[in-house]
Amino acid sequence: MTATETISAAINQIDEKKEQLKKAFDNLQSHRSLLSPSFSLSWSEIDSHFSSLQSSLSNRFRLLQSIASVEDDSYRHETSDAETSPQEQTVVEPELRTLCENNDGIGLTKCLIRRWDDDAPINLEVTAAIRYSPNPASMVLDAIEGSKQNHTPLTSSGKPFDVRRVLVLLMEALIEINASITVDTRKRAKKLAYDLKTKIGSKPFEALVFLHLVAAFELGSEFDSEVLSDYVFMVAKYKQATKVCNKIDLGSERVGLLIRKLLDSGKSIFAVRFMYECGMADEFEPIPVLKSHIKDSREAALRVCKEDNYSLKSQNEAIDKEVSALKAAIKIIKDQNIESEFTQEKVEERVEDLEKCKALRKRNTTNTPQKESQQKGKKRSRDCNVTQVPVTSQQLLSRPEALLMHEHGHHGLQLNPYGLMTPAFNGVVGHLGSAATPQALYYAQQTGFVLPPQYHPPYYYSQ
Repeated sequence: MTATETISAAINQIDEKKEQLKKAFDNLQSHRSLLSPSFSLSWSEIDSHFSSLQSSLSNRFRLLQSIASVEDDSYRHETSDAETSPQEQTVVEPELRTLCENNDGIGLTKCLIRRWDDDAPINLEVTAAIRYSPNPASMVLDAIEGSKQNHTPLTSSGKPFDVRRVLVLLMEALIEINASITVDTRKRAKKLAYDLKTKIGSKPFEALVFLHLVAAFELGSEFDSEVLSDYVFMVAKYKQATKVCNKIDLGSERVGLLIRKLLDSGKSIFAVRFMYECGMADEFEPIPVLKSHIKDSREAALRVCKEDNYSLKSQNEAIDKEVSALKAAIKIIKDQNIESEFTQEKVEERVEDLEKCKALRKRNTTNTPQKESQQKGKKRSRDCNVTQVPVTSQQLLSRPEALLMHEHGHHGLQLNPYGLMTPAFNGVVGHLGSAATPQALYYAQQTGFVLPPQYHPPYYYSQ
């Protein structure tokens, strides 16, 4: 038995095993009086969980089969495969292919909702599938119009699903294959686009659906370019924004204005994406903007801490904020192969340090002893070392660059044994010791938030 056959056999046995589990659960329920009162798990919850897993495994297995089939084809037909696109190589599920051959847009939508799995995207398969349709554009329009009849469809695991995600996927596929648009189909799409435009308001995802419709059915000339540009600005955070912008063809002048608007609005990372992906890198200077974004991410993280007096919650939020900003920068740096321009910033190392820091503090917080209240009011001369360093708020805030350091910084605000930083307030920073011998671990070595270098609080080990 091959590995593929073994996996297939195991997946086919899931329903049988669920039945066995149901019998075991029913048997357990018959002894409910012996169970803990806190045991409230129902079979429907278990069934929903395993159904979701089954759907995910099935989708991933189909993807695995597709990859294996493509690799096998490549081995046997190396020359012909070199001229074949990835979409043509992708294996399409029979049901999906049949729906497309029948031009059944509504049935296709239902099928995709049922198969949807965020962990196993089916973009390539959908793009390959709609090539089997005799009229892909008309089929996708049928899917959009049919979606109005069912606003809250359910996935195979019974969870509500936003059908607009499928519609965007279908229109992306339509753009990818560059399908021909008949005059009648274009008229239908134009009417639908005007209807969708009235519902946008300030809702970005509605704008994204509208822009995909305009791009897929070549309706850019039907709308004012400034209005379209405003919608592109609204959806700039979505990965598809640059693609629909290029397809609509706003023109270099309008795209340039859009990029400046993104920069003026503080959305520098989106502006850099548009510079590179819309062919405007020569008109702007994306690398300095990206470096500024990396620096600003640290200052923004510091502001989050300051606003909440350096509480543990604000420190975690600051780390999340900076990590998210840095990861967005890393993606662009790698996509554009400009790593050599960012050797000094050590962006990936910074992300690693921040994530390790958060994980460490989370562990330390979880393991914090619950003895503080019991010890309240008791003097512990040998077990408590207090170091006070006078620091005014103005001194802390006037040198943000001193508060943000890399892991190799040698001076910084020390952690107490629980991995928590003592907040800085009223001009005093305190460090509390413990009966247990603490590790010489600095907060600066975890997050980079430290006191200015002129303050070097000593660290005393408990004896």
